[in-house]
Amino acid sequence: MFRGHDTHIPVVHPLETVVATGFLDRLASQLKIGRDAACRGAVQRTLETVRKNYVSGEYRSTTEAEHAFRKLVEQEEHRETK
Repeated sequence: MFRGHDTHIPVVHPLETVVATGFLDRLASQLKIGRDAACRGAVQRTLETVRKNYVSGEYRSTTEAEHAFRKLVEQEEHRETK
């Protein structure tokens, strides 16, 4: 440790991450309802990407993360139906 330097490194605990991204899990569950297996798989893959991006600070709010999630799922659905 160096004197006079702020050496505090914030620690993010796994439980905090789960709680912080719980809204994405709930949204994913809602988006999977009534969809076929391929679409549910697309939702799950997209969830992992958006969760990682949210935890890294890419989105400024939960609303922005939800919007990005819905948009990416929609793009995946259109890609799979072609």
